[in-house]
Amino acid sequence: MDHNMWWFTRPKRSLLSTPQALREFALLYEGRTWGSQGREGELSFEENLERAGIKGEGSRFDRTGGGARTYRTWLRCLGLFYQDKDEVCYLTDAGEALVKNDMPPFDIIKKQVVENQFPSAFSYEGPSSVDSRFAVRPFIFILQLLLDERLEKYLNEKDEIAKVVIEHGISNGQTCVDNVVSRILEYRRIGDESLENNFIDLYRLPNARSEATMANVVKGLRNIVNTCANWLEYTQLIERKNGNWSIAAGMEEEARELVEKYKDKPLLDQPDNEEYFQGRYGLRPGKTRYTSRRGKKGRVSPEDIRERLVLLCAEEYAKTCYIERVDEQLVTTISEKSGVPFKDTERILSGKYPHGFKDRFLQEYIELSRSGRDKATEFEKATSSIFADVFGLRAEHIGQKGIVPDIVVASRGEKWAGILDTKSYKKKYSISNDHKNRMLEYIERYSEYGLEFANLSFFAYVVSDYGKNINSQLENISNRSGLLGSVITARYLARMVERHQKNPYSHEEIRKIFSVNRAITLKDID
Repeated sequence: MDHNMWWFTRPKRSLLSTPQALREFALLYEGRTWGSQGREGELSFEENLERAGIKGEGSRFDRTGGGARTYRTWLRCLGLFYQDKDEVCYLTDAGEALVKNDMPPFDIIKKQVVENQFPSAFSYEGPSSVDSRFAVRPFIFILQLLLDERLEKYLNEKDEIAKVVIEHGISNGQTCVDNVVSRILEYRRIGDESLENNFIDLYRLPNARSEATMANVVKGLRNIVNTCANWLEYTQLIERKNGNWSIAAGMEEEARELVEKYKDKPLLDQPDNEEYFQGRYGLRPGKTRYTSRRGKKGRVSPEDIRERLVLLCAEEYAKTCYIERVDEQLVTTISEKSGVPFKDTERILSGKYPHGFKDRFLQEYIELSRSGRDKATEFEKATSSIFADVFGLRAEHIGQKGIVPDIVVASRGEKWAGILDTKSYKKKYSISNDHKNRMLEYIERYSEYGLEFANLSFFAYVVSDYGKNINSQLENISNRSGLLGSVITARYLARMVERHQKNPYSHEEIRKIFSVNRAITLKDID
């Protein structure tokens, strides 16, 4: 049974780990059939994904390799590999560029998202099949709606997109756009009464095991939409706030250009011919001609294996360390982690990362901020690295040493210090009574763990997002402790890094920013 709505597989909601996952896949399967290594090969793929921090660790009770197959489908959905008629796996041109880091991963993956379409090799048949009435580039369709003045340039995620857009966005033509706009406006007037009487039967997911109730059907649809949001957020074209989507600040011109480029452009044909379709969908940015990769059949060369091992280890290391250049210490670290000789490691890193890992780090940092408890320590280390390696402050990550804040930062020259608590919550952060008392204790006990040369000047929280009462909560701590405080989102801290690269902050400017005694805004940091 086909999906009667847009459909994307989602082993990972974020696309940040795509290059790592593809490298792990290519090491095992490029030039081989998926079944060539049997179930043990699939389990090895899962274990490698876990080791790389891509897939959550846990027991696989049935040991069927189902997780590996889901990741394979994910990479296929993004047009990064294909299987030929003999079921041999080959990377597409975009996949090869990602694996070898021939160009920035962001550019490649953004292009694959923007050009994603129904029908495709992924959605043509099988468990992922989408009804043939859909002939649309879904992410371009979203941009078309967000640019529409009739909708006031926003869409509600849980209702309008989940209950209307992904069911009725069947083409990028203006007639379809007008139809969906009308449906959304009607939904805004009368809510669920505007939906089809048989909505549950029409839009229940084909593989749903739960009871066919409105709540369960909508839950499945909202999961699909959440994946859409994460993919589009990766491109930096949209932003989400209070459950609504809108074009990100400063991105409206680019969004319009993309819509103009693609809204009337014919879709790729022959989705039933996987090699033909994926070869064309999977072209790297700027390339227009497809060349078959079947000449690569057979084992991956030792040189390719060494390169991929180095890149895998380097990207894993770069998650928590801001690296501006390739130096001897970095080469030594990656050589030891990968097992690739120093000379080869140096050649690979210098060629692939001549300007360090800055962009990779910042994208990963924002993702870490909302990753939950599992990646909390990584988020702490990455935050510490920003203050030390970017802003040039003394930064000590001490959060694992008892009742102390996560990080102490200080300026030796100006003799001030600040304490930071990071909160990698998926939801908006509010300072609970327990967390308030803990911060008050950190402030009171600073002399026991702080830096002797620096006096405590501020406290701050680093979060993915915060609740509406955060300013009054900060003020409460400040009034009781006599110390100024602040909260900053990971996205704004990343923006500070970008600004610092162009126009460096002084240590005094950083102290003032984190002493505003409220949530830090763009005006404060720009």
